[in-house]
Amino acid sequence: MNAAATTPIPSSEQELRVRVDQLTAENRVLELKVQKLQRMLWDKKSERMPTDDNQGVLFTEPAAAKAECAPVSGKKRAVGAARAPKGPQPLDPALPRELIQVPAPQLKELICPVTKQPMQPGFVERIEVLARRAPVYYVKAYERTVFVSPAKTAPVYSAWPADILPRARVHASVVAHIAAAHYSEHVPFHRLEQQLARTGVELARSTQVSLMNQLDTLVAPLMVALRDDVFSGGYLHVDATPVDVCDPARPGHVREATLWAYRAKRGGVWFEYSASKSPVHPDATLKAARFKGFCQTDGAPGLNTIGPPGQVTSLGCHTHARRGFFDADKAGDPRAKWYLERFRKLFRVEQLAQRHGRKEILRRRFSVPIFQAMLTQAEQHAQIAPAKTALGDAVRYLLDQQERLHRCLTEIEAEISNNAVERAIRPLKVGARNWMFVGDPKAGPRLANLFTLVENCRLIGLDPERYLIELLGKLQDHPASRIKELLPHRWTSAQQTQTALGAPSASAAASPGPDR
Repeated sequence: MNAAATTPIPSSEQELRVRVDQLTAENRVLELKVQKLQRMLWDKKSERMPTDDNQGVLFTEPAAAKAECAPVSGKKRAVGAARAPKGPQPLDPALPRELIQVPAPQLKELICPVTKQPMQPGFVERIEVLARRAPVYYVKAYERTVFVSPAKTAPVYSAWPADILPRARVHASVVAHIAAAHYSEHVPFHRLEQQLARTGVELARSTQVSLMNQLDTLVAPLMVALRDDVFSGGYLHVDATPVDVCDPARPGHVREATLWAYRAKRGGVWFEYSASKSPVHPDATLKAARFKGFCQTDGAPGLNTIGPPGQVTSLGCHTHARRGFFDADKAGDPRAKWYLERFRKLFRVEQLAQRHGRKEILRRRFSVPIFQAMLTQAEQHAQIAPAKTALGDAVRYLLDQQERLHRCLTEIEAEISNNAVERAIRPLKVGARNWMFVGDPKAGPRLANLFTLVENCRLIGLDPERYLIELLGKLQDHPASRIKELLPHRWTSAQQTQTALGAPSASAAASPGPDR
């Protein structure tokens, strides 16, 4: 029996009107839920903040000051500036060049039809085109002499070079290529197997997984150093992203695990695998590291209290608070536009503060009053906005997080949003569309470690394949007390120092070969 059959029929016109209003409100709530689900399925995965011509109308400054502070759109050409040439742009001058002389026409074609005399060379015309050489795999044969004694003592021999895996019979260049392709370009192992087969190399996906497992073991000390380096800055952006992992208890099914991302304000990022999204995991991690400082998270339950008691200052995220009002605006609620305009002004203040270095003054003068006005308006809307609607959820989130959000505007070191760690997570979510799930729970920590290494290279513009090749050649003999010298950002600084002093790097000093 359905609900309509059990609902009593209204006995008066007034009761009928009340019943109609209730059904209309319920119908509107359901429409908003359907629209939200449709946007989650079909809309863009990211949304941009609205911009308009009144972006700079925030401060009562002179016109000259406004013109100086107003941002210049990348699509608008400045008055009097030269137009960019149309057509293909020049190729990167850093790419190696190969000069090819085009043969001259035959002699009979060089006779002028008017003067009947041979033509003379006039000028040289040059065109540069982008070309590619197919990857070349070859075999490096290493030989060493083993010295023995007639007394049957232990033989003596030199160690194999550090950049090879003797048991796997693989060079560091192959290991680095697989790691970069899988964790940076997000190519699944079975596609890598097919790509290698086209070049005549048979490398099964099980062998690739074994190589990544060996690489994970080799870089384990480096991961500990990277974690300590990230946590030592006193400011952490923390966020979680779900990943599907095969469930051994239910063959053919997956369950949801979590990768926790910890990004320093000025430094790298470190990922940690956990079997669930419970805040117990980051709480235990921060306590084990004895972290002290700022910890910025979204409004997920339990994240506002993680870390050692009394040592961590919890911060919220204005981007997450804004997202609820963006959904309400998409759902057609006109009241959400007022909040979006205030959030736009808050982020505009941050832009000007970063540009002019007056963060404390600008926040105290403009950001705090704007946020207080938002709270006042939210308290009024919370009384009339229905629960479980886009606007109702948005204003309640804003009120629940007001203390942590307000702290973002009063602490001079605080950032206004948690976008830094979300940018570090985004490549992982792109990769999950390709490999779809983690094959075994034991592979989760390996995914976190190797993606940590590759993502830190990406954040500073370092080629992960080149870095891993050189890293594997140095890691085995490098002193453990100086392991931080091999971190990606320290590596880049060392390379720049060598270049400034005129000393070639290890890769530049090596003679070019088929594996370079």
